[in-house]
Amino acid sequence: MHVRPFKLAPYYHPTTFCVVDDNERFLRSLDLEMPAHLSFRGFSRSEPALDWVNTPVELTPLVDRCYTMRRDRDGQAIIHFDSSRIEQEIRNPMRFARLSVALIDYAMPSINGVQFLERMRDPYTRRGMITGVADEKFAVQLFNAGLIHRFIQKQKATDLDALLRCVDEMQQEYFQQYLARLRYTLDLDPPLILGDPMIAEYVEQLMAEERLVEYYLVDDPPGLLLLRSDGSVIRAILLDPAAQRAQQELAARFDAPPAIREGFANGTLVGHFTGDTPALYHDEPFPWEDHVVPSLYRQGAVRWQIGLVHDPAMDIDYDPALSSYDAYLAARRDPHSGHAQSGKA
Repeated sequence: MHVRPFKLAPYYHPTTFCVVDDNERFLRSLDLEMPAHLSFRGFSRSEPALDWVNTPVELTPLVDRCYTMRRDRDGQAIIHFDSSRIEQEIRNPMRFARLSVALIDYAMPSINGVQFLERMRDPYTRRGMITGVADEKFAVQLFNAGLIHRFIQKQKATDLDALLRCVDEMQQEYFQQYLARLRYTLDLDPPLILGDPMIAEYVEQLMAEERLVEYYLVDDPPGLLLLRSDGSVIRAILLDPAAQRAQQELAARFDAPPAIREGFANGTLVGHFTGDTPALYHDEPFPWEDHVVPSLYRQGAVRWQIGLVHDPAMDIDYDPALSSYDAYLAARRDPHSGHAQSGKA
């Protein structure tokens, strides 16, 4: 069966990356120049680095927590994927502690780069080798052995912009790995939101314009929950033609004001009814004006209707002071917080 390829992961958030290199001058330079908004660890000694890398995060990967299993009357296992759990992740500050990328120097005393890579336990961490001595033939051997995903010449590693571009690519790849595990659980075909290249481009543009750092697939209405580093939230409503018709039918069924129905019909308005719908109102009129935002159309695989809701109402208990990326970075910088420190070790 053909499966539509994912263009967009169902969720994305900042993660931590590390560099292990016995050149303390190089690490000091990285530590001083590293942008403050990145979660970074540098190690000049391989033994403590390996211990830290192999210390599991006390948070099961989100994709695993979305699966539940029950048995039918015949005892057959039924596996269910609960997509509603995806947005719950914004309550877990330790999501940012997950190690997505490890860049390891080849020539180190005690434990060299290859030995270090062989002893890493997390199969999902993207691994790169930094070296100024090994040749391309050696790199191919490491690729074929499944030990590395990138081979980085030391000269390129000293160019911070080039290094961060490489880290960003590898962090994107880190999230893409989980997608293969979702292909046969999301109705054997990913939602069109995840498969349409136009939506992926739109999300990338939106995140840049609004300075957003993470997003999560949500439903009812379908779209994405997106967050800035300070924890402020935007909900992007992304309606395909079927979902657009459903909103128009909802407005007609519950006798929405003519201006609302006209806005739904011509695509200038889109509804957001999370936690509060016309069906819940019996004797009182539903406040339609509070549940619509301006919208626009974008042509992709289908004609999408898109609306943005700033600071939306949410059904989950979320406190940015505890669970935002900024709060996590501040806790890491606080020596009394109990979190691992950023910088060189």
